[in-house]
Amino acid sequence: MESRRRTSSGSRKSVRPRVRRMRRHGRSVSSVGSLVLLVVLSLLVAASPAAAQEDPPDAQDAARQLEQVNREAESLTEEWHAAKDTLAARQSELTTLQQAVQPAQAALESAVADEEQFRVQIDSVALSAFESGNLDQLNALLASKSPQEFLDQMSAIETLASGYRDSLEQLLTKVDDTAQKRVEADAAVQRAQAAADEAARAEEDVENRKRDAEKRIDEAQRLLDRLSPQQRRERNGPTLSGPTSLSGSGVGVQAAQAAMKMLGKPYRYGAEGPSSFDCSGLTSWAFQQVGVTLPRSSSQQARVGTPVPRDQLRPGDLVFFYKPVSHVGIYVGDNKMINAPQTGDVVKYSDISSRPITGARRL
Repeated sequence: MESRRRTSSGSRKSVRPRVRRMRRHGRSVSSVGSLVLLVVLSLLVAASPAAAQEDPPDAQDAARQLEQVNREAESLTEEWHAAKDTLAARQSELTTLQQAVQPAQAALESAVADEEQFRVQIDSVALSAFESGNLDQLNALLASKSPQEFLDQMSAIETLASGYRDSLEQLLTKVDDTAQKRVEADAAVQRAQAAADEAARAEEDVENRKRDAEKRIDEAQRLLDRLSPQQRRERNGPTLSGPTSLSGSGVGVQAAQAAMKMLGKPYRYGAEGPSSFDCSGLTSWAFQQVGVTLPRSSSQQARVGTPVPRDQLRPGDLVFFYKPVSHVGIYVGDNKMINAPQTGDVVKYSDISSRPITGARRL
């Protein structure tokens, strides 16, 4: 018993130091873990969009930040418009291809019916030949009771053979036609399906672009609201005078004259008029008034008409800015254009040198 108590007591003595070491070790691990966790959390906070997009400390910094955000919002809005142009094209293509499917399938069904009809005809001719026994010249000779009967049977055999050959040739033609119609019908279905897939992707792209643009638009408006009236005036720049009328009769001049009637209308991202506009909304609306349909986005408008060097600009030419293109106006002469410049501003005349010009087109 005594030895057991000593052993038990010794065991407790030997266990307790281990427990104390484990506890000290546990506190050490816990401390290190807490430190690591704090470091990770601080990195995540620093990398988060909220931390990266903190409100600027004053209105002056807000004005500087607004310039960048406004450019991003304008560019994203134009990408959204371009995606809508693409979606409209894909949907139009899909409609055309879907309309082609039904005629192709109807042609296939008609070809199959014709083929079946000629197969029945061939079967009928062949059966008639076997049932009459008029299969060849020898049978006709043996079965004839007189030379005249022989000649009559020979004539019938030739007629039968000729008719059989004609029917067989028509059947083969119909078989080939059916195969071709089947290929065309299958191809029409495949093209329509591919167009449907493209339209679905284009629609998804529109939603993505719109969402991205709206985020930047909201941010730009929030920054704009922080500016004082004086800062807004300075940001919009001086008010320039422009022509009250333009000479000429081309569609560009007529579109510029239509746009001039919208002077003073407010800028709004994505707006197409007539109460408010963004840049490509103004140009597309103005040309629409004179019977010309332009793509909705400035980047797509930069592909219509013919290119014009800057030193040969004429009133009515479309003028484009930035790379990739994200702003457009209508040239009115004297190095000026009419345009919807930016959020917080209105449709007005601007100097074309106020932005990096990247091209011009004439319709």
